[in-house]
Amino acid sequence: MTQPTRPQLTAAGLVFPHPEHGIANLAARLHGSHSPCPPLQHPSLARLEQAQTIILLVIDGMGCQQLAELSPGGWLRQQQTLALTSVFPSTTTSAITTYLTGLPPSVHTLTGWHLAAPEVDAVVTPLPLTVRHRGRHTPDDPAELARAVYRTPSALTGPRRQIVLQPNYILDSAYSLHHGGSAARQGWASYEDLFRQLDTLLREASVPQFIYAYIPDLDSIMHHKGTTHPRCRQLLQRIEAHCAAFAATLSGRDAVLCISADHGQMDIPPPRLLQLRDFPELAACLRQPLSGEPRVAFCHVKPERLADFPQLAARLLGHAAWCLPAAQLLDEAWFGPGADANDPRLAARVGDYVLLLKEDWGLLDSPADAPLPKLLGNHGGLSAAEMMVPLIVIDGKEGVASDE
Repeated sequence: MTQPTRPQLTAAGLVFPHPEHGIANLAARLHGSHSPCPPLQHPSLARLEQAQTIILLVIDGMGCQQLAELSPGGWLRQQQTLALTSVFPSTTTSAITTYLTGLPPSVHTLTGWHLAAPEVDAVVTPLPLTVRHRGRHTPDDPAELARAVYRTPSALTGPRRQIVLQPNYILDSAYSLHHGGSAARQGWASYEDLFRQLDTLLREASVPQFIYAYIPDLDSIMHHKGTTHPRCRQLLQRIEAHCAAFAATLSGRDAVLCISADHGQMDIPPPRLLQLRDFPELAACLRQPLSGEPRVAFCHVKPERLADFPQLAARLLGHAAWCLPAAQLLDEAWFGPGADANDPRLAARVGDYVLLLKEDWGLLDSPADAPLPKLLGNHGGLSAAEMMVPLIVIDGKEGVASDE
């Protein structure tokens, strides 16, 4: 059965990570890391390395489409410098890890909310570091689990002073502790608190510093309410007002502020959010639960079912998903360049076949005894709504940089 290739999917309107204008390129530029992705080049960043203070503010879930729909005449959209592609999969686990390591998913190998992790004989959720599916050799010790799953060093190690500003509730998570590197960690409790701390760090700067600040709330509310709900609009406009007010204080200061996102989102109508439990014939082919995201599922198939799995998937789910050999995604570098042929983790994460959801379809593999989650906004796939994110660059010495 012939499956579409990356060029054919691109021609059909899917958006893949751009080799030069993606968040992986921005991360490589910000950290000066030894990334296989070239550092982002743009006139707005001309003074980046010379600035005393560099601030990266990541607003989770704020894609270009969300700006256009929720605040079309707002400050963020007016000041947008350019549009970047997210990584694949277009999800927080993969994209934030790229921001914090300076490396694409092909290298850091954290490929989704649920992660196939044979190194701990489990399917884990890397951000909260919980176990979705446990094997006989899965460690009980959370510290041992963290050491095994978090293998890529943080880029927050210098030579600048490094500072992380995160919500209090994730500041001390195992993920944050590892990926924060040597950064000073500061929690925030409100947007007023966050931007007050940013202003203080800027005023008191005595050495070159890099500040990573993270706002997760927009993504969370879109998951539960959908991407165009009035509460999403209100929240984005609140965040936007704080960004605009803070940017106004940068004039004349030796600072460069970059505002971007990890990914966008798209709405999945409830009838189109499929459940694997409703396809027992397909589920019976798997040797462990699906990993990845609702918009891209990694399938680890029983050896005796490898030959007939694509035909079965096409018969049951062909209207909603492409079933692609995992080797194709690796060969076509969907996860980015630079994968280490001697590192088995990426191939192990992706499994045998990949279900790439079409249009506005999604697929969940919820535990049999768990209530079905109500997810209206989703991401992880290759639609423009999920993949395109804005970049706003404000140089205090140069004013606002914009192509508009």
